[in-house]
Amino acid sequence: MTVGAGADPGATPVTGVEPAGGPGNGGPGIGPGNGPGNGQGGGPGMRPASGVATWHRFHYAVGVFLIAYGMTGLVSAVLLWGDRQDEIEGYFGSGPASAVLIAVKAIELALVASAAVGVVLRRDMLFVPPMAGWMAGFAMFAVLDVFTARWDGLIEHLLYLAAFVVLLFLSYGLSAKAQLAKAAKDDGDGPSGDGRRLTRTQEFALQAINRIPRP
Repeated sequence: MTVGAGADPGATPVTGVEPAGGPGNGGPGIGPGNGPGNGQGGGPGMRPASGVATWHRFHYAVGVFLIAYGMTGLVSAVLLWGDRQDEIEGYFGSGPASAVLIAVKAIELALVASAAVGVVLRRDMLFVPPMAGWMAGFAMFAVLDVFTARWDGLIEHLLYLAAFVVLLFLSYGLSAKAQLAKAAKDDGDGPSGDGRRLTRTQEFALQAINRIPRP
């Protein structure tokens, strides 16, 4: 086969040579800057560009808070087991109180472990299960407070629920700030062209963070 689309018709054909994929040639071959392992290109067998870093330094504070809150709940349950049982009996009766309390604390231990792994690996997405889990728990107990007419408990659980909603949006906002900072750094190094975009939740959380007055 001839080499190149613009080869001389009178030239001697060269066989056994595949078209190179360099600049100006539309062939699928491998050329400079277009092979596997260089992080460029999007064809089959080529490694995609590295993911966007979403870890912000303030995520350490979020993770430490989640770990401290969860450990406080676990330790208090051990030290005040009888009081926690009485509280559960007010919702579910005396029969399954111990089983429910053990199940709740086992779930809480898993949530604390997820937050700890998130801090160690610097993965803010691992904070989502703890925050969502505690939000679901407080929402459930708030509903039970309504059915059992425990209005003091309802106010307490709603306040905790609101706090974790704010914490979740704060974490998303920090992720968006880190993502934008990474994109700005890449754009400063050169044209990235990877189409980074924020989700609607991240945009909303980032706007909320930007509205916080700074000293």
